[in-house]
Amino acid sequence: MSYDRQIDQVCPHTVVEEALYLSSDRMTIRPLRPISSLNSVTVRLNGQIEVPSMGVPLPASSMGLKEGPFTIAQGVNDTFAIAVAQGATQTVTLPAGSKIPAERIAALFNSSFQGVLFSVMGNKLAFKTLSDGRGASVFVRNTSTLATTLGIQTNREFRGQQNVPGWTLIGDPSALADRPTRLIVFDEPLRSGSCHVEIGYSTIRQECRRCGGTGVENDFRYSNDGEPVVIRDEALLLQELQKDFYTIRGTNPFHTWYGTALLETIGKKLTAGGFVQNLIVSDIYQAFNRWQSIKRQQEERVGQFVSDAEFPFRLLSVDLQQSTQDPTVVFVSITVQNRSNTPIQLERGLRIPQPTDLLGSTAQQGVIRQSLSNYVLTG
Repeated sequence: MSYDRQIDQVCPHTVVEEALYLSSDRMTIRPLRPISSLNSVTVRLNGQIEVPSMGVPLPASSMGLKEGPFTIAQGVNDTFAIAVAQGATQTVTLPAGSKIPAERIAALFNSSFQGVLFSVMGNKLAFKTLSDGRGASVFVRNTSTLATTLGIQTNREFRGQQNVPGWTLIGDPSALADRPTRLIVFDEPLRSGSCHVEIGYSTIRQECRRCGGTGVENDFRYSNDGEPVVIRDEALLLQELQKDFYTIRGTNPFHTWYGTALLETIGKKLTAGGFVQNLIVSDIYQAFNRWQSIKRQQEERVGQFVSDAEFPFRLLSVDLQQSTQDPTVVFVSITVQNRSNTPIQLERGLRIPQPTDLLGSTAQQGVIRQSLSNYVLTG
C-alpha cells in the first residue's frame, strides 16, 4: 500500500524558541507576535534556565569543608543544632564512633531533622531546605559541637535565593483591539541587560508566520516516537489531487507535465459564454486523467499495491464560482470518486496575490490566497 508524508495540516499557530533581548529596563520582553494564551507561554533564560511564571527560587543550602569518615567523641563533638526557617531549635546528639562514613551521618540527620535534607557530595556532608526562595533559611547554632568536625560554620544563617524573578503578561495599551499585544514583564530587573530569552507561545491566526494566516500548514511533522506522519487511502488521494491541481504546470523540472494552468487562468474575465470556465474545467479533467494513468502504471507496471480507496476512479464534478467583489478570486469545488465508490470533495478559494497583499491588506473575501476550506468525506 502506497503512502505519502502528510503536508496539509491544521496550523497550531505556535511560535517556538523566539530569541529576544530585554528592554533597557532589564525587565520587559516584547514578543514579535501577539500572544493569544497565557498557558501557552514558555520562557527560557540564556538558553539554559526554564523560567515559570513564579520564577526560579533556590533553597538555602551549604556543604561542609571536610571529608569523611568522621570520628565522634561522646560529650566532645557529638551535638548538631539548627533552626529551619527561623523556627524552634532542633538538636541531635549522635553516638560516639570512629571513622563514621558521611552517608551514615546524613541518614541519622534525615531521620531526626525536619524541613531540611542532608546528602553527601564527594565524602562531604551537604544540606538544603525543603522549601525554596528567600523565605527558606537554616541557622546553625554555636552549640553545634559537631559542626567544626564536619567543616560547617556555626552562628551562621544560610538563606535561600530567587535565582530568576517571576514574570507576568501585561497588555500593551498601545495595541489594536484585534491584535492583543502582550508584554512579558519580570517582577524585578535581571542581573544583566545582556541576558536573552527564548520564548514560545500561541499567536492569533492573522499574525501566524507558519501558515501566513490561511490556517493550514504545509510542512512535515513527526509523531512522539520520531516517526514521520503519513497518510493513506482517501487522505492520500485527496492530498495527491491537491498537489496536482494547484501546482503550476512546468514548475517541476523533472515532470514538466505535472500540474495545471489553473492559477494562471484565474484573473481572466469569466465571460458569459463560459470560455475561460471551460478552459479551467478542461485543464482539471486532463490533470485528473494524467494522474489516473500514473496510478494505473504504479499498480500494473511497478507492481505496487494501490488500494481502492486511494485510486482516482472518476471525476464527478467541477464547480467554479467567481467572486462578485474581486475578479481575481475563484472558488473551486471538485468532487472525485475513488474505486471504493466514495465521493471525496475538495474545496479551495484561490486568488492571485496583488501588490497590495505585500502590505498586508485583504480583500472583502478575506485572506484566501490558496487557503483551504474544510473538506469532508461524503458517503
